[in-house]
Amino acid sequence: MKKFAELFKKYRLRAEFETIASFSNALSEKGFFYEESIFSHWQKGTRTPTDRKLMLAIIGIFVERQAIKTREEADEVLASAGLGNLTEQEGERLDVTIRKSSPPLRRYVIFGIGTILLTLFLFGLVFVYFQSQRNYVSSPHTVPSAVTEPKKLVIGIDATLEPMEYLENGKLVGFDVDLGKNLAKELDADIEFRNIIFDDLFNALDQRQINMVISAVTITEERQQKYDFSDPYLNAGQVIIMRKENKTIRSIADLQGKKIATQTGTTNEQEALKHTSDRLVMRYPDFVQATQALIDGKVDALFTDLPNAKGITSKNSDLKIVSAPFTKEYYGIVFLKGDPSVTQINEALAVLRKKGVLDQLEKKWLH
Repeated sequence: MKKFAELFKKYRLRAEFETIASFSNALSEKGFFYEESIFSHWQKGTRTPTDRKLMLAIIGIFVERQAIKTREEADEVLASAGLGNLTEQEGERLDVTIRKSSPPLRRYVIFGIGTILLTLFLFGLVFVYFQSQRNYVSSPHTVPSAVTEPKKLVIGIDATLEPMEYLENGKLVGFDVDLGKNLAKELDADIEFRNIIFDDLFNALDQRQINMVISAVTITEERQQKYDFSDPYLNAGQVIIMRKENKTIRSIADLQGKKIATQTGTTNEQEALKHTSDRLVMRYPDFVQATQALIDGKVDALFTDLPNAKGITSKNSDLKIVSAPFTKEYYGIVFLKGDPSVTQINEALAVLRKKGVLDQLEKKWLH
C-alpha cells in the first residue's frame, strides 16, 4: 500500500493536479465518484483501489496528462494496487508507448496467442458468472436481515483505519468493533465481522454477503439515495492539533493570526480560511508533510478530522488534540434500502447513548 501511495502522489503531482478535488473531477468524468476522504486514504497508503476498471481510469488520466508515458510506468501503478500488469488490449486502449518494441512478426505471434488466451479467459468469466447467478439464492454467502430469528449481525468492516477499525496481533479492534459488539449484546444477537476492502463493502452489502456496514462511513446525501443509514453514532468532524508545549490555543476562537497547516484541496483548508487569513493558511500535499511542519514549529496548528487526528497524535507524543469537533461529519451504520433492522439498531443505539456507552467508546478510542 505504501508503494501505491508513493506512486499516486508522484503521478498526481506530475500530472499537475493541484488539488484532490481537481483529480476527483477528472475521474468523475469517467464515471467514477469517490469522496474526498477516499483520496486522502490513497495518499496516506491506508487503502488502495481494488477495482481494475477504476485503476485503468486513473492510469488513463495520467496518460492523458502525459504523466505516464511508458508501458512500464503503467504496469508499475497497476501492480502497486495488486492487480498485475496491463493486457495488450488495455495498453492499446490507453495508448501507452511501449519502451521496447518487439519485431513485427514476433509481435503478431504474441498478439495472436494473447487473443486466444484472452478469449478463453472471457469464456471462463462468463461461465463463472452464470454459475454464480444460478446458485445465487442458495449461496451460503448470502445472509438475511439482522433482526430475523435467530438474530445475527453480519458486519462488513475494513480494518485499515486506526483507531476506528484495525488489526492488532491479527485481532480486530477499534471503536467500530466495540460498537458492533455492544449492539449485539443489547439486541441479544450473534455477531460476525467480515473484513472486506472498503471499495468492496457496498458491493458486499448489495449481494447480501453482509447485512450492515460499520466502518467509519460518513452519512452523505448521495449515499442516502441508495442506502438506509442508522442514526449518527459519532461526529467525526474536524479538530485542532497542536504541540503540547503550546498553551495559547484552546479553541477555534484563538486561531486568528495563527498559522494553520492543512492538506491542499480539502475541507480542512476551507475551514482554516474561516479562522485566519489566507496568507497564514499553510497548504501541504498530504498530512505527513503537514504534521511534520507542526512538529518543526513552522505552523501553530493543524486541522484534520477526529479519527485521523487520533492516529496522528498516537504516533507523535509531542502533539495533542485541543478541541472537540467543530464541524459536523457524522458516521452511520449502512443498510440496504427498506431493511427493517434499521429501527431496532436505532433503538439499541439510543439505549447505548443513554447508558453512556457511546461516550465511553469515544473517550477510549478518540481521546
